[in-house]
Amino acid sequence: MKKRSFLVIGLIAALFVSGIGGSLPAQAQDENILIVATQLDDVITLDPGRAFESTNLTVHHATYDTLLEIRPDDLTTIVPSLAESYEVSDDGLVYTFVLREGLQFASGNPITAEDVRFSWTRLQNIKGNPSFYADPIAEIEVVDDLTVRVTLSEPFPAFPAVVTAPAMSILDSQLVIEHGGTDAPDADETDMAKDWLDQNSAGSGPFILTGWTPNSEITMVRNENYWREPPALDGVVLRDVNDSTTALQLLERGDVDIAQNIDKDLADQVMGNDALRLEIGQTLNITYLAMSPSDTFGLPLSDVRVRQAIAQAVDYDGIIDQLLQGYADRPAGILPLGVQGSDPSIRYEYDPDAARALLEEAGYGDGFDLTLYTGSGAPAGIPIETLSAKIQADLAAVGINVSIEMQPTSNFLTAFRAQELPFLISTWTPDYLDATMWSDYFSYPDRGVSYRVMLDSETIAELASEAAFESDPERRTELYREYQQAQVDEAVFIVLFQPQSLDATRAELQGYAFHPVYFLDFYGMSKAAE
Repeated sequence: MKKRSFLVIGLIAALFVSGIGGSLPAQAQDENILIVATQLDDVITLDPGRAFESTNLTVHHATYDTLLEIRPDDLTTIVPSLAESYEVSDDGLVYTFVLREGLQFASGNPITAEDVRFSWTRLQNIKGNPSFYADPIAEIEVVDDLTVRVTLSEPFPAFPAVVTAPAMSILDSQLVIEHGGTDAPDADETDMAKDWLDQNSAGSGPFILTGWTPNSEITMVRNENYWREPPALDGVVLRDVNDSTTALQLLERGDVDIAQNIDKDLADQVMGNDALRLEIGQTLNITYLAMSPSDTFGLPLSDVRVRQAIAQAVDYDGIIDQLLQGYADRPAGILPLGVQGSDPSIRYEYDPDAARALLEEAGYGDGFDLTLYTGSGAPAGIPIETLSAKIQADLAAVGINVSIEMQPTSNFLTAFRAQELPFLISTWTPDYLDATMWSDYFSYPDRGVSYRVMLDSETIAELASEAAFESDPERRTELYREYQQAQVDEAVFIVLFQPQSLDATRAELQGYAFHPVYFLDFYGMSKAAE
């Protein structure tokens, strides 16, 4: 990194020190620094090859670039980013990407085809949670400094969409290697760059990561070497504020510029304040109940009739209309509304009498005990305690006695990934915009969320695979409809809602843009002069 960049980082970081873990510095609002009140308790790592949560998507979009991107003003079109262009062979196996000339990382190092090869090979070989984004890749060949040829193991029509995912970001290979990184076949054991990448970025995005204090804040400064025009903001601070009311109070005082994902019952308060603005974004997130069908846990959930009963015991309208104030909808299964093949007409409806009949048929007419596991936080602005209590009350009405075990989100995710939680509430957010973003993770017994709950359905896996590799759009849509029906029948993942996102901002903030993958795109934002 150039000395000039170090000086900028040092000066801006100094402004942040007094705010870490406490009140924001009074002078922060006098600086051209965007401060966001949000929840950071999901952050486990900021290494792009290992991170697989939600907050990192915002951070990585701000600090790294991908070859292709999908912009918030047109979510249906994939456009060039670091790549100037790309071509696909007639058989759909070979993608040739040509980089723009003269690009450089924040460090000043040139961006080359070798950085592409290194980044995607490292992603494959460190075998982190997002590594299978690169699974379709059979070979990566550096043709020249600006050209990279990627050969897939089989045709995969969604590959351009996958390339837009933050996990597919292009890293400064020289910088990563200097800090212990490697793309070697044994990178899962020998790559030592994680600790450095948790506190620094090695990208070419509009901002540079300068630090992460767990459960406190993440700081970024402007990348003066950004290949487009540098951003208007000098820096960005993501500050951990776990209570929406507190976040809104900070916003009203002018201590923060954005209160992200506020509780829905605060919307009227925001709209009634001329100094604030309410921004509503339609997400592709899903908040769902997961029920393991495996006999491993020795629970009634292994009986599909019990899972279907639970699916009909939930008062979905009560959750959406009362807890979410109507700022949500509900798909039938894990494919959100707006995604290819999603058909809401086949979704489960609230029918406690049908639920009781199914439980009686399964031999559980007298009910049973069940533990519901959750992380902390507030999915879609509902405190998890409130949502859990609603599920608890709904299931009690059909004879199922639910106890609730809430854990810090990082602990919850660790246990979830270790196949330790048979009944839980969780949320899924996309990393790219294609149906495979859901079907690849909720379908196969050896990976993704389906692995975590031990779902092993040959029908679901076969339909997911066939749809993913189908190139005819009409046939692909039909396959995904069949896939959605199979998921509904299996009743392992029951979607509670697909929320809208409510962000409250200062009225003077310019260029706000919501994105269903990255959530916030800081590049176009600016703070108007007082």
